[in-house]
Amino acid sequence: MKTSVAAWEIDTLLDHVDEDIEILSLDCFDTLIWRNVNMPVDVFHDLGIADCTMELRVLAEKRARKALILDKNKHDVTINEIYGKMFRETDETQIEQCIEKELLAEIRHCFAFRPITSLIEQAKIRGLKVIIVSDTYLPEPLLRRLIKEAAGQDVVDKIDRIFCSCEYGRGKAGGLFTPVLADLGVSPGKILHLGDNLEADFTAPNKLGIHGIHFEQFDDETSERLRLEAIAATILEKDTRKIAPSLQPHRAQISLRQESDATFQFGHDVLGPILQGFSRWIAEESDAIEATSGQKPKLLFLLRDGYLPAKAFTAAYPEYADQVAMVELSRFTANAASFTNKEAIQSFLMSEATGNKKDAYSSQRQAAYCRQLLFFGSEIPKLSGIKQPEAFIREILKPKNVKKIVARSRKFRAGLVAHLKKNGVETGDNVVFVDLGYNGSVQNVIAPVLESAMNLEISGRYLLLRELMITDLDKKGLIDIRHYDNSGLNALCESIAVLEQLCTQSNGSVLGYSESGEPKRDTADIKGKQNEERDHAQAACLTYIAQLGSGWATTPQSWDSDCARQMTAACLSRLLFLPVHREIGIFENFNHDVNLGTKDMLKFIDPESADKGIRRRGLFYTKNITRIYLPGELKQRGMEALLPLFTGNRFGLDLRQTDFQSGGLQIPVMLADSQENLQIEINAYPTGDGYYQALIPAGTGQFNIAIMLGQICDWLQIEEVNFQEVENFMAKKIDDNAVDAQPIFEAMTENAPGLYRCARQDAFMLIPPPAVGTGETLMLNLVFRPTILSKPVPASIKKVA
Repeated sequence: MKTSVAAWEIDTLLDHVDEDIEILSLDCFDTLIWRNVNMPVDVFHDLGIADCTMELRVLAEKRARKALILDKNKHDVTINEIYGKMFRETDETQIEQCIEKELLAEIRHCFAFRPITSLIEQAKIRGLKVIIVSDTYLPEPLLRRLIKEAAGQDVVDKIDRIFCSCEYGRGKAGGLFTPVLADLGVSPGKILHLGDNLEADFTAPNKLGIHGIHFEQFDDETSERLRLEAIAATILEKDTRKIAPSLQPHRAQISLRQESDATFQFGHDVLGPILQGFSRWIAEESDAIEATSGQKPKLLFLLRDGYLPAKAFTAAYPEYADQVAMVELSRFTANAASFTNKEAIQSFLMSEATGNKKDAYSSQRQAAYCRQLLFFGSEIPKLSGIKQPEAFIREILKPKNVKKIVARSRKFRAGLVAHLKKNGVETGDNVVFVDLGYNGSVQNVIAPVLESAMNLEISGRYLLLRELMITDLDKKGLIDIRHYDNSGLNALCESIAVLEQLCTQSNGSVLGYSESGEPKRDTADIKGKQNEERDHAQAACLTYIAQLGSGWATTPQSWDSDCARQMTAACLSRLLFLPVHREIGIFENFNHDVNLGTKDMLKFIDPESADKGIRRRGLFYTKNITRIYLPGELKQRGMEALLPLFTGNRFGLDLRQTDFQSGGLQIPVMLADSQENLQIEINAYPTGDGYYQALIPAGTGQFNIAIMLGQICDWLQIEEVNFQEVENFMAKKIDDNAVDAQPIFEAMTENAPGLYRCARQDAFMLIPPPAVGTGETLMLNLVFRPTILSKPVPASIKKVA
């Protein structure tokens, strides 16, 4: 006989039991009755009792259980005793009112788990009795009522007896099965017991000869992911004054997944719930638009990122299939079709030139702008080599170039209109752009153009929407400013490319359209392993969508639109900031294509580069860098790296480098120029992996700098030594604008690359002034790891906080 079962094995459990089994015994909570929350105590957020928080309810139960020390014959409490400890002074009426409110909260979130209700039905067909044996502070009448409300009268009618620990003063692990056997008057071998608690539902009954089977709800990684989703939801939620339960309506269906493959598990358990919530919202928004306009809207899923959302939506809501079209409309094609005049061209150049002017108008970016402006390959080199941004813009806006761009855009726009018509969009239609988001930039650019060309009424509905400017366009996001503050939305946008690449199709970027509206594609550069992993994850996502509600025998009352949104936001934020280990393996070979008419590719995960950054700059370095999936790179460093990144971004915290500096070492340093010598002490602060960083003032590069390393350590590794401009040092990439240093070593020998031994305590490293001055104020940046400290440490060298 089995000793443990997964959820998907429960349906056939009775096929493998001994013939002498007469009674099916079941645990109640997390076996027959599940809660639509992450942890049981989450329900206490919804009690609706004045001045009672979840924490106070938990404390009341702890006080009630502590009081059991006075009664040697009782080891479990009732809900009446718990609420008796809730208030300093109370009466039975108040206690009864509180119990009723808690029961109603449980009823709101509880539902029956389909495999167990099916098991009960099979048991009755086989002529078995069915009993419930539960560790609970609810007495039998209240538990029976809860089961009735959560599972239905039909299930209650099939249950012959209910045994509650609070009525016997002991739990299952503390001997509850002994009076159960006595009350039933049967031998232990006649009972098969199933429950989710290893000690209470397997070990305890088996000691008495009962056939106990452990129900394993989730594997370890799934449990970790669900727990982290609850953490992510708590951090993300906007109104911290009222903490709501961490709702997880996908728990039951996830428990039924049979496949353990990492990519399938990810697509099923993560992408599935995200797109379930998004699909539900799109259906609701479509209905709302129809109710307002009197016309069914055309739902245009924007490719390429809209590919999986479209597949998931039509699978979840096939009745909307005649409204759905997948159209090839990207930021590149929208911009290309929008250049109706000089002002439109200038607006594009200004909107793209964000951030550092030098980076925004580099020759590489200029070439990308030229491709976007529909210049041909042979024309681009003449334009993209102009060094001054102002001169580049003036050249683009010359009448001959404006005329060329406008004419080509007109032809491009005609192809786009033909493409939309080819996909069922007619003049005067009410259309909805459906996309992942996150700014609705396609809608911003193309809406006025298409409204003019086709008289379309356009709205946008996005998974994630964070506006960068106020527009008068009809735009909404499932996750937007209505429910989350701007810093939360900004945080989610940081790594949204992860989701984009998982939802896309493998076709190349669309660079134009034929006269008949056929897309003209670039070749797809993303191949091999990434395509295989993405396709596998997408298939798993659609498997989840095809089985929606399969874990529910009854639907929890708390499953509503807001619950679906919270589920989606929790799953998404957990993925973007708190990845689990096996997810990192999926993304190791992923690249992100920029899709602006270029072939630019960026790696999803570059752990070596992230490690290098933290060694050289410390964890604060991550605050000022842009990466595709930085949390994936930091996963190996654990929560000590991930949580500061998440909370700092989510709350827009004004964290500074000095907040991360503690536990430093003081290093004697000599500064000398042609006029004077100066001895100072510099604090070197830990960065990561045992390394320290010392920043030594170097003026404009006129000093010889002697660093007295022999007074600090006998052995050390030198990771980096160079001159850096003081201004914006931490905002730069690691190697940007570094000026090489040429160290000279005195009484220091290199025994391996970068590994030095100090032969004497007066050993030092001398750094002459840089060969070429920059005219800017400089500092010498030294990153090193002391492997063996000097003994004894001189009195002048001490730890600093």
